[in-house]
Amino acid sequence: MHKCASSTVKGILKSYAKLHRLAIASPKYFRYDFCNKRCILAPFQKEFMEFPNSHPNMLLDHMVYNERALKEVFPHDTFYVTIIREPFAAFKSYFAFFQLDKLHKIKSRNPVKYFLEHHDNYKTVSNDAFAKQFGFHNPQKKDFSNICRYIDSKFHLVMITEYFDESLVLMKRHLCWKLEDVLYTAINAGRYSYKYFQDESVNRMHRNWSPFSYALYDYFNKTLWRKIQEEGESFSQDLHRFRSMLKVVRKPISTVETKENVCNLSNFVNLNFY
Repeated sequence: MHKCASSTVKGILKSYAKLHRLAIASPKYFRYDFCNKRCILAPFQKEFMEFPNSHPNMLLDHMVYNERALKEVFPHDTFYVTIIREPFAAFKSYFAFFQLDKLHKIKSRNPVKYFLEHHDNYKTVSNDAFAKQFGFHNPQKKDFSNICRYIDSKFHLVMITEYFDESLVLMKRHLCWKLEDVLYTAINAGRYSYKYFQDESVNRMHRNWSPFSYALYDYFNKTLWRKIQEEGESFSQDLHRFRSMLKVVRKPISTVETKENVCNLSNFVNLNFY
């Protein structure tokens, strides 16, 4: 999903692929998205890949989920994972990244609030962006639960940005990887004046404008914590160790005193920062 820490997840997976010499599918028409010839996100097709007859091990860029087409490219035991974010936070991030206030010449001190108050005047942001990337358009409220269950049945893991470390440790366990394989630093983490803006009335406007996104987020937030609980006490130990490793990775080399830690740090950098 766009603006949900997906670039950071892509970096982790790309590092693993490089280390293990795995093939990654490349988009044909646009650098970051599997889209059609007009560079519009459409349900994934083999033809959207740079080499449509190849057999890649991973597909990492943005796409619209299309089960039938993906099964033509990947084997039946493929692990499907994606990530979603608290909808209002994702919306603000998207709004800032694409500078929609400048695009629409919004002069308000709070352009997000102004946009939501006048959203019928703008077509640059869809109110069901989450739904569209899973292959659904304008879902009705009566169908929300069934759609969430359908997505749950097709994806082995839906990660949550707000619980990024927990999500990564869970992914590592599902894939039987090592903790070193999911170390990271944030990529494309934006800074903008209204990033932490919270106003109940504005939040309510966004929730009313994009109800499916909230239903999806609530569903998979609960699903994530249920899966974590099923992992047992050892999950907390893994998470604690993972966060300790992250602290070492993020230290400047000059502050790492022991030769062993310097060696470990260089290994992590080789793995995740290129």
